[in-house]
Amino acid sequence: MWVAASVGPYGAMLADGSEYRGRYGLSVAELARFHRPRIEALAAAGPDALALETVPDADEAAALLSAVEGCGVPVWLSYSIAGETTRAGQPLRDAFALAAGVDQVIAVGVNCCEPSDADRAVEIAADITGKPVVVYPNSGEEWDATARSWRGRATFDPGRLTAWRDAGARLIGGCCRVGPERIAELAAVVRNH
Repeated sequence: MWVAASVGPYGAMLADGSEYRGRYGLSVAELARFHRPRIEALAAAGPDALALETVPDADEAAALLSAVEGCGVPVWLSYSIAGETTRAGQPLRDAFALAAGVDQVIAVGVNCCEPSDADRAVEIAADITGKPVVVYPNSGEEWDATARSWRGRATFDPGRLTAWRDAGARLIGGCCRVGPERIAELAAVVRNH
């Protein structure tokens, strides 16, 4: 069993939805300075890994990778995506390449995204980095910020687990609005294969 400490994006602190867009108007160095104290505090707590997750922007990923240097804890890097790009619009191939040669990065992948977007992203992550892949998408519903409610229908299908595993995923789960029932279904798929 492992314990991972979560390091989310800078935009989450702003509470304005920018964690889903990236491009905060800060340099990589400024973002690294923001993240470093939180990373140091979490690393001092003794987790087995740091989950650099819901990262919307390759520039923020570069800042996070800089900020974790020397902390002595392995990390996984997980992007929030739209199609085959980060939420900030950078190609996933380029975004994943940032972690390809970094030994401290033990896995790469995607979270907080459409389940259908995760399918291709898992393949790209494995192909570009050769590392194990993490994948934990949202339910598939969309947040309507104006109405302050979820709309649409859930499209998360635990049956995707087999394809994700075959493409290189080793840590599989769910993010926003993926509840205990779907996690139980994922676990059942694992047990039955």
